[in-house]
Amino acid sequence: MKTKNLIKALLIFAVIFTSCTHDNQVLDPGQNDPPGPDISDKELIAKSVTTGPVIDGVVDAGWNDAPMLRTTVTVPDPGNLVFRGYEGNTNDVTLRALYDNEYIYFLAEWTDNNHSLNRQTWYFDPDESLWKQEDRNPTFNEDGVMIRQPFYEDKFSMLWNVNHSVANWDTNTCFTSCHTDLSKDDGYARHYTQAGETIDMWHWKSVRTDINVQADDQYQNDDFPNGRHGDDKIGGGYSNNKQDLVMTGTSETVTVPLYFIPGMTYYYWITQDEIDAGTAKLITEVDIDGKLTYDGGVIDPIVETGFQREGSTTGAFGIPSIFTTAFIGSRGDIIAKGVYTGSGWILEMKRKLTTGDTEAQDVDFSALEDLAFGIGVFDNAGIAHGIKAGLLLKFE
Repeated sequence: MKTKNLIKALLIFAVIFTSCTHDNQVLDPGQNDPPGPDISDKELIAKSVTTGPVIDGVVDAGWNDAPMLRTTVTVPDPGNLVFRGYEGNTNDVTLRALYDNEYIYFLAEWTDNNHSLNRQTWYFDPDESLWKQEDRNPTFNEDGVMIRQPFYEDKFSMLWNVNHSVANWDTNTCFTSCHTDLSKDDGYARHYTQAGETIDMWHWKSVRTDINVQADDQYQNDDFPNGRHGDDKIGGGYSNNKQDLVMTGTSETVTVPLYFIPGMTYYYWITQDEIDAGTAKLITEVDIDGKLTYDGGVIDPIVETGFQREGSTTGAFGIPSIFTTAFIGSRGDIIAKGVYTGSGWILEMKRKLTTGDTEAQDVDFSALEDLAFGIGVFDNAGIAHGIKAGLLLKFE
């Protein structure tokens, strides 16, 4: 990343205080701090415990004595309109950490005024008689005014240096792999490392992974221009809920949903269990007027208007963009559960101190040494994220 972009991003960060200690309370800066622990804006002190907390998104008493890191993340402007509509947005964040003989535990809490689950939902466009998906990016008019919100999910990420392989990591942390001077063909802004360097990327996703009580265990390497990859897996994971079908009586191919659940309203994912049980139905045909045939019936989106847009959002029968099941293998190493409080998120995560990873994709905490890291908050965003670099994990 160019030095000027790094300096620019770092300068826009500010420190604003926030805390939340129960799943039903409002996140309010400076209020309801647990008794005892010091508060830092850079260092996260992991407290030693005999037994760790249950990972359920509820802040139990075991967290009360854990020192708190409190900071603010800000969305930078990397140029080329890459983060358009998000630049300058902020979220107040608190972090706590615990560890025992086998696991490390993290508690992340951050402010967020909206519970974003409506991720690229399918809807029917009656004007064009086509099934479409909402855009993950904001929509702007010719004057640059946002006229439709993005349709995505909330996410949280942590980045770690694997085996001390990344040069200058302790100084730059997550900015080390951020490159914003790329061409349009290369995506303008991407993450990749230098040869032989690997970053462990923990990526919790409110729609795609939370239902499975997991975060997405990923890594970044030196593949150009996109070094982001998922850890090795044996099975499981999330998939796009879409397929290409030839419209009945024509030779034209269109893209439509793959599965849906009859009668279900305001749902944003389909689980593999629902598919296996027959609750979710496979769509097998599409007519020229948009009717969808499935095992057991037909969707007529002209009559059933809940499949259409409803003003600024989607209708009650909007169809999810993904189906999902738990990762099996290294990609499922991180146990995680988030709870939305009405004004923000509570996220608990748990991972073994050492995973026994043979592919050098995971950070190893077992030495209990100081480790620099960075965090990102994605507020209803695909790629735009508030960043806080230069944080330091220490063990009590």
